[in-house]
Amino acid sequence: MPEHWEVRTIKSLAGKGYKTFVDGDWIESPYIRAEGIRLIQTGNIGIGHYREKEFRFIDEETFVAFRCTEIMPGDVLICRLGDPVGRACLAPNLGVRMIASVDVCILKPNESAIAAFLVYAMSSPVYLEWIGSLVRGSTRDRVSRSMLGRFCVPLPPLPEQTAIVEYLDAQTSKLDAAIAAARREIELLREYRERLIADVVTGKVDVREVAVQLPYEPPEEEAGTEEEEPVAEELATVDSQEEANGEE
Repeated sequence: MPEHWEVRTIKSLAGKGYKTFVDGDWIESPYIRAEGIRLIQTGNIGIGHYREKEFRFIDEETFVAFRCTEIMPGDVLICRLGDPVGRACLAPNLGVRMIASVDVCILKPNESAIAAFLVYAMSSPVYLEWIGSLVRGSTRDRVSRSMLGRFCVPLPPLPEQTAIVEYLDAQTSKLDAAIAAARREIELLREYRERLIADVVTGKVDVREVAVQLPYEPPEEEAGTEEEEPVAEELATVDSQEEANGEE
């Protein structure tokens, strides 16, 4: 690590004020609604990216009653639950108000850290392996917020943080586009395969002309056929020799 970089704990990077490094809220099933304030869960947090799935909401009354912490776009969301534990992403801009479930830690960084840089730092395999090695052994990998706050990340000066984020954004966007294109091609090939099988077995596609053009393959001879004839000839030769010897 460059000498002019710092090593800082995650907790020390939280902003000043109320609820800048807190756990999400414990929301039980009876309070879940079909619309309202969006509930971000552990399944929504990938390694360095937000995953759109599992739509759940609460209403305003529940938000007030439980004194929930509202997530703002650009906050750092850190998963305290395994697969792997410690993975992080930026809170997305979904166009609705958001809160997080209890196993999601919310970090609102102070002026010394750029949120996107922290997400990249916490997406490093070295960082994730380090956390995983310390929480391994329990029946379910989980890290407390206080323990998570003691983990360290490298912290360069702000101009270098910005340069690193811009470089990684540009490079990873190319890779993400290539991955998306490859997945789309795989999906199209899978759809074509399923449609082809369906059309052939239902007679929508006539394959008789193609079958005629296939190279002829003679049926395989039964096992042992080639060995039986030489054995029979050998036995006949032995019999002839015995007869000849008898006549002598």
